[in-house]
Amino acid sequence: MGGLFKAPKMPSPEALSPETVAAQKRQAARLEAEERRQAAQMASRTRARRFGGQRLLLSPTREDARLGISSDLGA
Repeated sequence: MGGLFKAPKMPSPEALSPETVAAQKRQAARLEAEERRQAAQMASRTRARRFGGQRLLLSPTREDARLGISSDLGA
């Protein structure tokens, strides 16, 4: 009856099948790649937030870059 309340033990690494070990390694690699991608995406957003606004407002492709955005809604 004591076995009903105990948590099951994890099998030893030697007892695991090679397919299971390979699947765990692939999953760990996939997780690391996803974390790296998310970190790069966050850095990109931060960089764009920090530098993108001023650069886009003063873009040479705008007609009057130094005048800023006009308040005319219809024009």
